[in-house]
Parts: sequence; C-alpha cells; structure tokens
Amino acid sequence: MANFSTCLAWTLTFEDPLHKYATTPDAPPGSYAIAGVNSSAWPKDFATINALGPDYRPAAVAQFYQEEFWNQWFEQLTSDDVAKRVFDEGVNDGTGPDVKIFQRAINSLRGTLVVDGQLGPATMAAANNLPSDALVAAFKAGRVAHYQAIVAANPADEKYLTGWLARANM
Repeated sequence: MANFSTCLAWTLTFEDPLHKYATTPDAPPGSYAIAGVNSSAWPKDFATINALGPDYRPAAVAQFYQEEFWNQWFEQLTSDDVAKRVFDEGVNDGTGPDVKIFQRAINSLRGTLVVDGQLGPATMAAANNLPSDALVAAFKAGRVAHYQAIVAANPADEKYLTGWLARANM
C-alpha cells in the first residue's frame, strides 16, 4: 500500500526543497507560496497556513496536500515509486491530467483502460499487475510528452519547461 508521507516527502523536494515552509514569491506575478500552496490558486488555505508560526506549518501543509490531492485510490497502489509520481503530477499540474497520463502509461505497457481521468478499481488493478519500474518509466515518458504539448500549445510557458522536465524525469 502506498504511503502518503513518502509521497508527500517526494513532492516537497520540488515544492520546498529546503523544507523551510517560508512564504516565497510564486507564479503568477504577485502570488506567494508556502511549500507549494499558492496564494492565487488556494487563497484560503494559503492564508490559514501563512498565519501559523513556523513550527505549525509542516503539519498544516501535509493536511492540505492530503485533503486536496491524496485519495483512497493512491493507498491501493502497491508501489510508492508509482504513487509518488502520480501524486506529484497532480500537485504540479492538477488532478485529471495526472490520471490520464497514468492511464496512458498503463495502456502503453499492456493495458486496455478507458482513459477517462478517473481513478478506480480497474486502473488500480492494471497498475498493480505491472512491474513498477516499467510503469514508472512509462509514466515519466508520458509526463515529458504532456509538458512538451503544453509548451507547443502555449509557447509562453516555455520558461517552465526545464523545471517541468527535470521534475518529470526524477
């Protein structure tokens, strides 16, 4: 069973590499973030965490990620290496694209899933019946292709591509 704490630690290596839980400038201009909790995307959550003292922020950040991005399906994955990458893609790019990339990765190996962006028993069973190293490699490739497609559709996002690709290839 995938472990939330393991997956969160993985994501925080990108969202807050120094684990300072400090308020830092973020995109879009004029926004701020604390360990990736962005003031524009999550204004109430950001304000709540920002009002806390430094010792209380890690627990509040963990609670935020667990409530907004983790779900019972992730816990059913047998590989933390798979779960942490799918979870991280959801945090970085939003839920929905992460699951579609995951389902396409499964299908590229030998799945027959409907790519609907919904986690469920069929997706979990298919994922858990594949070698995790092969699924991780397929998911990484799908993530890279997804980010390249974003930039192809919106060239202004090219400034993010190097970071996105580094994150996808970890």
